Amino acid sequence: MNEMNKEHIPYLIIDGHSIIFAWKDLRILHGHSQLAAREELIHRMTGYQDCTGERVIIVFDGKGTKTESYCEQDGIQVFFSKKGVSADQIIERLVGKYGRKKEITIASRDKAVLDTCSSFGALAISPNSLREFLETAEEKLRKKTI
Repeated sequence: MNEMNKEHIPYLIIDGHSIIFAWKDLRILHGHSQLAAREELIHRMTGYQDCTGERVIIVFDGKGTKTESYCEQDGIQVFFSKKGVSADQIIERLVGKYGRKKEITIASRDKAVLDTCSSFGALAISPNSLREFLETAEEKLRKKTI
């Protein structure tokens, strides 16, 4: 894939804990295991990424570590903020840097984050809209496998 094609890949940046607490099933799971809730969100979004071709990035508030951490899990980019930095700040920084160059959608229930990211050129969606996007992608995937 050449650099020109990379510019046209849409990105979906997810405010991880915001979505977990907005979706009842993940919120309940989080009450039992924070790790399990994060893993389930990553799992669901892996299917979404595979079906849509969008690059998914999930950003979580960190665990008080001194450094920001990043990993790739099942093809999903996952960020954890460092101590004193919120996931919101990482999301806003990413969109501020790339929002005018790339097609970016932000999913969060935090209106301030959505407003800031919109001002940088991103499409802002609610947790309910993200769930609808995910369900549509899952339905397309089911139809392909039938």
